[in-house]
Amino acid sequence: MKHLRLTSLGLAFVGLFATTTVFANSWYEIELIAFSRSSNNSLKEQFEAPTAALKTSNAMDLMRPLVQPALADLIKAIPACTPAQADPTLSAPAPAQPVSATVQQQIQQLLTEHQQNKQEQQSLVAEDSLDVQLEPEPVTASLFQLNMQNCQMEQWDLDGQLISRPLSAEELALQLPAPAQIPATFTGDGIAKDTAYLVGPNDLQLKNLAYQLQREAGKQLLLHTAWRQPLVSGRNSRSHWYAGSYHADENTDAGQTVDLMQQVQQQLAAVQQGQSSLQLWFSPWQFDSLVQLRLGRFIQFDGTFYLRQNEDNNQPAQLAIKQSARLTLGQIHYLDHPRLGVIIQVKRFTPPESAVATTL
Repeated sequence: MKHLRLTSLGLAFVGLFATTTVFANSWYEIELIAFSRSSNNSLKEQFEAPTAALKTSNAMDLMRPLVQPALADLIKAIPACTPAQADPTLSAPAPAQPVSATVQQQIQQLLTEHQQNKQEQQSLVAEDSLDVQLEPEPVTASLFQLNMQNCQMEQWDLDGQLISRPLSAEELALQLPAPAQIPATFTGDGIAKDTAYLVGPNDLQLKNLAYQLQREAGKQLLLHTAWRQPLVSGRNSRSHWYAGSYHADENTDAGQTVDLMQQVQQQLAAVQQGQSSLQLWFSPWQFDSLVQLRLGRFIQFDGTFYLRQNEDNNQPAQLAIKQSARLTLGQIHYLDHPRLGVIIQVKRFTPPESAVATTL
C-alpha cells in the first residue's frame, strides 16, 4: 500500500510538471483600451509629474513599424523590389502588397530632403576648405527619383546624363516622419507569426466597450489595441504603447544640453507653487505607456502611463500614473484614475503550430 501511494504521488508530480511546462510556454491575447477624462476642478488631489523618461530601450514595440516605418521596410514591401537590388545585406522579404501611392510620395520626399541636406553639408565643407585658391563650384540640386520598379535611384548628373545607383545603407536607414495623430483604434494585419504580433481589426473583442467610451461626454478614447504573444513563467514581458497627438520638440531645444536633476528640482518647486510652466516633456506623444506582464500563479500587470493635459493649470502639464493589478484570465479589468482609465483583458490563445514549435 505504501508503494502504491508513492507511485501515485510520483505520477502526480509528473502530471504537475507537464501542466506547468505547458502553462509556462503558453500564448496569450492581450487587449488594451486607454481613455482620458476631462479635468475635475473640484478635486483637491495633486497629481505627480514625470521625473524621468520611460525606459523603453528593451521593451517590445509593435507600433513603431507602422507609426514610423523605416525606409528599408517599405522597400521590402514593394513586390518589384528585392533587398538584393536595394541592399545585399538585407534578408529576403516575404511577399507583400505594394505600398500606397501616398507612402511612395513620402519616400520620395524623404529621399529628396536627405539628398538636399547632404548637398548643403558638402557645400559648407567646401566653403570651409583651406584651399582658397579655387572657388568652390556651386552645388546644384540634382534631380533624381526612386524607381519603384527596380529599387534604383535614378539621378541626373551635371552633364544631364541619367545614372542609376542602388540605395545606400544610409538612405535605407531613414525613417518617415511621425504622423500628427495616431489612430485611436490601432491594429495590424493579424497574420500569425512566431513572435508577438498585433491582431487584425476584426479580432478586437471589446469594440462595443470602446464605442461606448467614444460617445460619453468628457472622455477621449486614446488607444484601443490588442496583440498576441507567448508568456514564459517567471519572466517579465515589457511592451511600449503610445497614442494621441504628436508634439515634437515643444518645450526643449534639441541642441541644448538638459540638466535633468535641475529640471526635476524646478518642476517640484513649480508644482508646490501650483504652476506647471516648467514641465519637461519626456515623450512626444499625448499618451505614452510602458506595460509589464509577469506570468506566475497569476498574471501580474504593472503599467506606467504618461498623459499630457492642458486643462488644469494647477496640475502638471504631463501626469505620471502607475497602476498595478492581478489579472484573472478572461475577465475584463478596469484600472481607474481621475484623469485616465485603462481597460485590459488577457486570455489564452491557441497559436499556429509553427509558433508553438518555436516557443517550446
